[in-house]
Amino acid sequence: MRATEPGRIDAAFRGSLGNFTLDAELGVPASGITAIFGPSGCGKTTVARCIAGLQRMADGFCAIDGDIWQDRHLFRPVHRRPIGYVFQEASLFPHLSVRGNLLFGAPRAADGQIAFDEVAELLGLAALLDRSPHRLSGGERQRVAIGRALLSQPKLLLMDEPLAALDRTTKNEILPFLERLHDRLSLPVFYISHDMTEIERVADHLVLMERGRVIGAGPLHTFQNDPALPRTGIGGRHGDYSSRQNSVGRATRKTSMPIEFNDIDPNRVAAILYGPQDDVDSLLADFAQDLVRSGERIGGVVQRNVKDGGGCQVGMQAIDLMTGAEISICQPLGRGAMACKLDAAGLAEAAVAVTRAIAANIDLIVINKFSKQEAAGEGLRDELAAAIAAGIPVLTAVPEKCLDAWTDFSGGIGTSLLCERDVIAGWWQDLSSRIKRAREARRPSDAPAALLADHHVG
Repeated sequence: MRATEPGRIDAAFRGSLGNFTLDAELGVPASGITAIFGPSGCGKTTVARCIAGLQRMADGFCAIDGDIWQDRHLFRPVHRRPIGYVFQEASLFPHLSVRGNLLFGAPRAADGQIAFDEVAELLGLAALLDRSPHRLSGGERQRVAIGRALLSQPKLLLMDEPLAALDRTTKNEILPFLERLHDRLSLPVFYISHDMTEIERVADHLVLMERGRVIGAGPLHTFQNDPALPRTGIGGRHGDYSSRQNSVGRATRKTSMPIEFNDIDPNRVAAILYGPQDDVDSLLADFAQDLVRSGERIGGVVQRNVKDGGGCQVGMQAIDLMTGAEISICQPLGRGAMACKLDAAGLAEAAVAVTRAIAANIDLIVINKFSKQEAAGEGLRDELAAAIAAGIPVLTAVPEKCLDAWTDFSGGIGTSLLCERDVIAGWWQDLSSRIKRAREARRPSDAPAALLADHHVG
């Protein structure tokens, strides 16, 4: 039996979820804010779900301040674990006011350690208590979600990328409130993020994760000051601490996929399955370029056959969807035959096109194919992984013969689409509508009334 002690949080979880393997062990003080940091897919959210009791590993241990929640003989269900959980999306009850949302999970007894008035004051919610959630900005909604979690009187607060759905300006507005909570409340907090600028502002302790493992843990200042510790990106913006270096003509290494299912919305990844009889290049190029012409913010790379006047293929071209520029990818193999894969120069240009689209945080990234090159760890494999990990909707095409490789690469997440225009358009119409509704719900409270009319309750 593992030893436990008051004043500590000790946890260890080992097991597999599909193709993802978790083997994580950590021990931190049961006080202050402990940040769990690492790239998307490293297992941060899975650890949080295991601590909360939402995910059960056959080999698991969890003790909070001397109180055992899980070991070989015990598994305390989630409803008996005194935790508050804050997710990326606030998920407020639309029919309740701010006050009603705050009090929803609060115990009926009035002797809680965290008082309603204190939470309203700390989070700047006193003037919003009678307001409908639909009249709140994104930052205000997330502050209500944090307050609701606090008023459940937890022994531990789990915050899973609580600012990830907010823009940089709104993040900067909400971070001072998190700093106030840190200064005023003694509640231990796990703060999950891949953004080091957030962590450096609020955290006392740091747990580093990569590929399902904890690779370092300790006081935050130790990681900031010790150059011998693993390179973490501290001092930069994001948690990409891989050693990847791309150069023209050099095959890229395989990425650390599969992506962790809990970190990625599976509806945002779609693969068109096609066979030898399907002209998927023209289908995908026509679909993407029609979206661009209609004003949609689309990026990435599509490929199109080039034919002569008689309809015979005489070449191929790739197109950067953001700039409209042509990327030459053709290498003559003989009369009337051309290579269909990206050469070294074309690969570099295509990689830049996808990377530019990721940085612009556009609405949809299209990557022409996941084919033999990507299955072998080459081509645009890394760029495709980066787009998925960024949470941006991704559309690609996968030949039937590469389906197993695609499943291994993606961890089985995402939607499979028939190679038909109506099917692809239906997927994008449904997904883009839901994304737009979510954005509307996060409009600032001082937005013009006409913009809020469709979302007003009461």
